[in-house]
Amino acid sequence: MSIAISIQFLTGRYHATPWDKQVNEGVVEWPPSPWRILRSLVAAYYRLTVRPERSVMVALMGQLAEQQPSYVLPAFTAAHTRHFMPLWKEGKATTTKVLDTFYALPGGALSAEATVQVCWSEVCLEPSARELLEVLCGQVGYLGRAESWVEMRVVEMIGDVNARPIKVESEVKARETVQKVLVPLNAAGLRGFVSAIDALPRPKKGRGMWTAPGDVLEVLELDVGRLHEQGWHGIPGSDWALYAMETVKPPKSLKRVESGRSQSDSLLGEPAIARFRLTAKVLPKITAALSVGERFHRALMRWSRDGEEGRSAQVFSGRNDAGEALRLDHDHAWYLPECNDCGEIVTMVVYARGGFDDVAVRALRGIKKVWGSEGFDIDVDLVLLGRVEVGLNARVEESKGEGMQVMGCGRLWRSLTPFVLTRFPKCDRRGNAKLIAGTGFQVDGPEDQALRLLRQLGQFGDGERFGDGDWLGLRGEDGEVLVRVRLVDCGWMDRGGGGLRFPAVRFQRVRGHGAGAKSLGQGFWLEVKFGAAVVGPMALGYGAHFGLGVLVCCADG
Repeated sequence: MSIAISIQFLTGRYHATPWDKQVNEGVVEWPPSPWRILRSLVAAYYRLTVRPERSVMVALMGQLAEQQPSYVLPAFTAAHTRHFMPLWKEGKATTTKVLDTFYALPGGALSAEATVQVCWSEVCLEPSARELLEVLCGQVGYLGRAESWVEMRVVEMIGDVNARPIKVESEVKARETVQKVLVPLNAAGLRGFVSAIDALPRPKKGRGMWTAPGDVLEVLELDVGRLHEQGWHGIPGSDWALYAMETVKPPKSLKRVESGRSQSDSLLGEPAIARFRLTAKVLPKITAALSVGERFHRALMRWSRDGEEGRSAQVFSGRNDAGEALRLDHDHAWYLPECNDCGEIVTMVVYARGGFDDVAVRALRGIKKVWGSEGFDIDVDLVLLGRVEVGLNARVEESKGEGMQVMGCGRLWRSLTPFVLTRFPKCDRRGNAKLIAGTGFQVDGPEDQALRLLRQLGQFGDGERFGDGDWLGLRGEDGEVLVRVRLVDCGWMDRGGGGLRFPAVRFQRVRGHGAGAKSLGQGFWLEVKFGAAVVGPMALGYGAHFGLGVLVCCADG
């Protein structure tokens, strides 16, 4: 036997702030915590015209608190509004900015899809207790903040569970994420908590004011103001529980700009470009591009894993079936940053020249967040998935304010992130620079290595190197200039002058995980001019697959 509750969000939105967060932090409690659900039932109990005995309510809440429920969760999209509230401060009328973050559920207002189902699989209620639960559910008008209107009812059948309680994070399976939610302690846990409080020494102030709840109903009916008066930092009689949640594929009504896997894709090839929009309390700077690229790499490795102990998709791992690194085969994924004018990484492009198969596509659609600095996760939203042509069209259609585009088709390209050498520049026995014949450029110097790496990417064939002022070029057999490369003083972000906001020395230039060939730690800025327009993305040198050495298309001519 089991008991289940269906919670339909009538406006298609869920507004709720976790207990340990402030409303303006922009965090939504998901899934709706058992503590919040049971507390709403307690509030409904006190609104009944004729209430049953308190002992009946204690028994009902005790049974529901005894087991952590499982959930059937719908897809959602994070959204928010910003507005100014009037405020009277120090005798003056002013305003304060309020951030209202919520989850938009599928179908919108009055949609049956905007429903969360909660199931206690091992709880068996007596007919009288079940009847009371049905009455209480009918009295609940909102869950979370007052604008989260709901219709709550007891149901017999539920869908496939996609959020389950776990004890430790190691129980998480592939394509699952971990979330903590607030739960009331069961009877045994509450007895242990009360015993621990009673065993504490009683100081004259502070904890001497603490009053431990006697039963689960007292836990759920505690007044927040009273908790603050007694000096509690949390809710006595509650605990944080871990939940493993499967990623729910968003319905078409919630997608933004996704262009992958259309009917025509089967004819024109697999998607090769995935573009993610980043959302965080503090967006990472372009100087941390290497770190963010590695985080995407590790997340997609995990999401594409075949079972808990299986191998990750080759397009993300960059290794063949024998576990050998694909050093010269650049068909595996590149993780390339795009930033706004302030230097914040606003989008990430994952590019695979050989395309993404079905396993890789599922991983790209499944990833929802990557680890952020100082413990703050970065939420990611897939906004484009398609072929290179789709990415080029998106570049044309978007406004300039959307951020730097690594996609492009043109002749002139410039570094967005520093180019780090993979080989040491050559010197003779006396330590003098060994020069390329007929030029003033060093063998395996920055310009020479850039030409060699561009040739590996297949942008042009073999040719003869020549010098032209501060340019090192490559000339074909017919004498036509294939490409020219030179060093410049600054990257794309500082191209307009006015001082160096993002010098190369500020960029992370050493990977935190993995290896990779690297010689000098110095970063260089490149300008590359091709003889004919070429299509990007392009990145060169050490860490190129993770965000270093990225080139941006400047112009067609």
